[in-house]
Order: sequence, then C-alpha cells, then structure tokens
Amino acid sequence: MALSEDGQLAAARPKIERSVAANRNNAHGAHTFAHVCYERGDADEARAYLSSWLATYPREGFFHGHVSWHLALFELQAGHWTEALQLYRDAFALDRPSGGPQQRMSDATAFLWRSELAGHPRDAAAWRAMYEYGNSALSQPGNGLADLHVILALAVMGDDAALDARARQMEALAREGRYPSGSYLPALARGIVAFERGDFSGAIDALAPLAGESERIGGSRAQHDLIEFTLLKAYLNADRLDEAQRLLRARRPGAAGVPGMGMAAMH
Repeated sequence: MALSEDGQLAAARPKIERSVAANRNNAHGAHTFAHVCYERGDADEARAYLSSWLATYPREGFFHGHVSWHLALFELQAGHWTEALQLYRDAFALDRPSGGPQQRMSDATAFLWRSELAGHPRDAAAWRAMYEYGNSALSQPGNGLADLHVILALAVMGDDAALDARARQMEALAREGRYPSGSYLPALARGIVAFERGDFSGAIDALAPLAGESERIGGSRAQHDLIEFTLLKAYLNADRLDEAQRLLRARRPGAAGVPGMGMAAMH
C-alpha cells in the first residue's frame, strides 16, 4: 500500500499479487489490490478481481462497503453507471452499514459527489441523509478526511452557518496544534462552496493554490482525487481548457482515468 501511494508501482504489484495468492480471504489484501490497480490504471483487472472477491466476502464484513466503493469507482470510470449505482445502493449507501462512521461518511458522500462530476443526476434525498448523518455522527471536526466529506454535505445543503462554525473550530484546533490538516480544509471549503454555487472562477481561485497539498488530510490518493477532479471540472466549466490540460499533464503517471462530464473538450 505504501509503495503504491509513493508511486513505486513496479515494486508494489508483485508484493500484493503474492499476498492475495497466499490468502485470498484477507480483506486488507483485496483492499490494497484495489489501490494498486487504481494507481496503475488497471481498471478492467480490478473490476474482474473485486467482483469475484466480493462474491464470497461476508456482507457484514468490515471491508464490504469500502471495497464495494472501490469497485464502484472503477465502474464509474468505465462508464457503467447502472452497475456503479447498484453497488452504491447495495453496499455502502447510508442504510447499508459497513465500517465505522468516518468510513460510512466518506464512501457514500464521495460517490455522490464524483457521480455528479461525471454528469450523473443529483440524489437530493441521499445528500439530505448524509447531511443529517454528518451532523449527528461527526458533529465535531477531528479527522481531516472525514471532515472533507462533512464539508461536501454541508455545501450541497447550503448550510453556510454550519460551514462557518466548522471552519472556526478547525482553525482553533490548528492554532492549538491539535489539527494536523492545519488551515487546508477551511480554505478548501471555500472552494467547494464556490463550486456548488456555480462560481467556477471562485472555486479555481480557492482550489488551485491548494493543489499538491491534499496529503494533509490523510487518506489515500484515490480519495484525494475527488479534490483534483473538482478543480478539473471547475476549469472545464469556466472554459479554461489550457489550465485543465496542464492539470491533466501534471497528473501522476499510471493513475486511473478521469470520469468527468465535459472531458470530450480535452481531445
């Protein structure tokens, strides 16, 4: 996992292949295999392996929802919307508990946001549910990755007061040295809100200076791509194609493709 996140894919691939061959039932192994495939851009292989693996993994298992999320991203990338949506509904929507509160918030919210970036319709009821869940289960900031997804739900629901309050809480924690993400997420939140309001130039102004700093929230690069894809979509919506192309050229080698409405304009 560490090797793939560090871009050392040639070293990572044989290690994870030996791992899953030695113990196919190891959920950590299947999860890491998904990440290695994502970083290499091996979408078809990932879809075949994860579909087979999930068929025998218990639905109540801790990793069922999260590995299903990985598979849904590969389906979304392949343009298989029906399959991606079915995975979401069956495995990691809010009424399909798998994993802890932070994982549940991150997986479902990320899928909803990334689906919209790819041009699929908004599910208002699902967003309302994530908003209410975030307010109850994750009412206080503390984990950067989970906080990102709470911010998304607050922005979609237009709760500016809650966004402002959360930003102040994060900034106070950062001043006390108790929030490793520092000022990154309050700044990111301004970009997310601008994007949600259709102010794509404002979103670019907020998000572009933060490029390359997403590691500050923890989590994986597969999860961080949500931020990069949002910036890319803002460039496309603002008809700033040169900047969009520069962002794509700077994207790490081998990483999974970019599912996004308007990508045809880049060719």
